[in-house]
Amino acid sequence: MKITLHTKQIIKFLSLVAILLILANSVMLMIYFDINDPDKFDFVQMVDLDQEANLPTLFSSTLLLIAGFLFYLLAQVAKEKTKEQYKYWLGLSFVFVFLGFDESATIHETLGDYTEKFVDTSGYLHYPWVLSYGLLLVILGFLYLRFFLRMEKKIFYSFILAAFIFLSGAIGFELLGAKEAALHGTDTVLYCTLYTIEESLEMFGVIFLIYILLNLLTGKSLEVHS
Repeated sequence: MKITLHTKQIIKFLSLVAILLILANSVMLMIYFDINDPDKFDFVQMVDLDQEANLPTLFSSTLLLIAGFLFYLLAQVAKEKTKEQYKYWLGLSFVFVFLGFDESATIHETLGDYTEKFVDTSGYLHYPWVLSYGLLLVILGFLYLRFFLRMEKKIFYSFILAAFIFLSGAIGFELLGAKEAALHGTDTVLYCTLYTIEESLEMFGVIFLIYILLNLLTGKSLEVHS
């Protein structure tokens, strides 16, 4: 069975869904703060970007799993050329599949609960999982540095941009949101604004990554044997 990937259509669809979810979150929050009565407007959680087990979480998890699948396809293409590249692409596939499940299963929060036993979780480290995942990110970056430096400059810089967009949300705005939550709680306009920006950057960072991966797969002969 041959796989045909339509890059423009896929990216347009994913971007549209992301925009609609962000708009729904923003509109619902505006109404929520206007009513100022959580008991009368609890269904905001269905589209709240900061909540778990809802539509935005499902979409974000799906994006990460799509990226993981595309990394797997690149691994299959590389398998025919060099075993080293195959291992690198396959490794990234596992990482993103894990992140996809983590988005829904909140493994990072469990790890955060463990981390807070060893560090002060006040201020910017109010959500201590950032520290644990930050360390894992540094280790992963060290392991993959040579692999990425061997890429064409255009592709390399594209990956760097995608990582910057995603991490500026996942770590940058997460830290800012943690500081606000520690000082004033999670029911403030500023906190909601910060996590909306955070989740938006994460979604579009992964969508841009998917765009890069689809372009890398363009023209490649892909077959799935059943």
